[in-house]
Amino acid sequence: MDSLTPPTIPQDAALARQVEAGDDAAFRLLMQRHLQPLRGYLALRAPVPDLIDEVAHDAFVFAYQNMRDFTEGSMQPWLRTIAYNLLRDRLKAYARDFTKHERYSEQVRWEMALEASDKPVSDESDHLATCLEKLRHHQRTILDLRYEMQLSCEEIAQRTGRSTLAVRTVLMRVRQQLRKCIELHLEQKAA
Repeated sequence: MDSLTPPTIPQDAALARQVEAGDDAAFRLLMQRHLQPLRGYLALRAPVPDLIDEVAHDAFVFAYQNMRDFTEGSMQPWLRTIAYNLLRDRLKAYARDFTKHERYSEQVRWEMALEASDKPVSDESDHLATCLEKLRHHQRTILDLRYEMQLSCEEIAQRTGRSTLAVRTVLMRVRQQLRKCIELHLEQKAA
């Protein structure tokens, strides 16, 4: 009759102590038990599917290295907390990188424009001066802060009391307005 009794399943805390003692089979058992639920948790939160496996892997590596910190109950909440923090850090790093790339590409565009402006003065620069005079005061102020004082959109937002998004929107619209104005002047001159 004893052969029909199901084997006892070790609790997560007992397996964690075995992992601390160097039992890799115990860690594999913990991974088998918790990997799919952790991946499901991450799938609901990760904006990019590639992050699911990366963060799950890193969470298990962190858990393995810090197994002494896990003491009782199910390991799932602990793993979820680790994964949540890792995912949050990855997303913050991605946002910082995106902002850096955005600033860099804007800087490159302006450097190219400055190089082009070093060429002999053309009618376009005369038209630009005329078009700049047509801007509203707040538009001209934001433009000067960005391109003469080299302030970031965040710094301009702080100085002007606007949101960063509002500053970016004003800059985009002013650039479009200036381009249209110059094109109109060039068309009139060609006609």
